Amino acid sequence: MGRMDRRKRLSHMAIAVIILPWIGGAAETCPWLNAATAGGFLGGTTTVNVMHENANRDDAACDFVHGTSELRIGVETMDPPHSQYIKQAEQCGGDTMPLKAIGNEAVVCSPHPHTARVVGRVRNRIFTILINTSDPSTTADLLREKARAIAEQVAGILF
Repeated sequence: MGRMDRRKRLSHMAIAVIILPWIGGAAETCPWLNAATAGGFLGGTTTVNVMHENANRDDAACDFVHGTSELRIGVETMDPPHSQYIKQAEQCGGDTMPLKAIGNEAVVCSPHPHTARVVGRVRNRIFTILINTSDPSTTADLLREKARAIAEQVAGILF
């Protein structure tokens, strides 16, 4: 009887190991950047929230937060993609700078102090990256460089 009880317990433990993560629902991960890499850009451990804003499950927005710094990556399938890209890039205003060799086309801008934004396109998908902080010592150039580096990774994954 002792041997049978042990097998039953082991069997129940094995089932629990398999089923409990499924029941509890593991947090969804961002398809374009992991939390550790985002933390490297934001300066520490981040919290992550992934949202699907439309019916296309391949489209998503990922928010990473560390203290007063935030990184948001959004990817959306568009038709026609080029005209939608132009509309979103125009929201940057006059300080737009083209980014070469990132997707089919991409620009970076600083729409607000301590904020950098990238709008890019890979085939029929538009991606946006917004990184901001309330840290007064962070320069616009540094944020633009971080946004450019993130855009390289996102565009590479989308290709």
